[in-house]
Amino acid sequence: MSLGFVITASCSIILGFVTYYVWIWTYWIRRGVNGPRGKPFVGVLDVLLDHEKPGLLQLSEWTKKYGKVYGITDGTQKTLIVSDPSMVYDIFVKAECADNFYGRKLNPLQGNPETDQRVHMLAAQGGRWKRLRTISSASFSNASLRRMMGTVEDSALELLRHIEENTAGGKPIDML
Repeated sequence: MSLGFVITASCSIILGFVTYYVWIWTYWIRRGVNGPRGKPFVGVLDVLLDHEKPGLLQLSEWTKKYGKVYGITDGTQKTLIVSDPSMVYDIFVKAECADNFYGRKLNPLQGNPETDQRVHMLAAQGGRWKRLRTISSASFSNASLRRMMGTVEDSALELLRHIEENTAGGKPIDML
């Protein structure tokens, strides 16, 4: 292999990689959707994962700035934020294409939310979510919660007794 071929192949791969990420980064711009642009390769992921300011507060500020519908990119994931309740109702209830929309952003590390057995109820979608909810809803009926109330009260009183005993001398305790 010649050096020229290696350099050409390397440049082609790098150019393809950069083109792919710029294409994703400009997705909402090409569609005329407002929103924060973020940075190439990471989008707004760095802002949403900032420990100084929670991501939900940032989303709230962006809603005030860009309106009730705007688009963001988190790395390679494109997300359309809809904050208008009537539009959300139209998308999830009235629209015939409601199966194409998810109520929350999917985690790509969890697998398919409708079929993967490892997906728990909080991450499940569609029919799988309905099945898991049906199974677990009996645990949270009024009768079940009333039966557990005594145990919860006893546990809370025991915790308070334990805290009072350990802080009686004025010394701090580690709650974690």
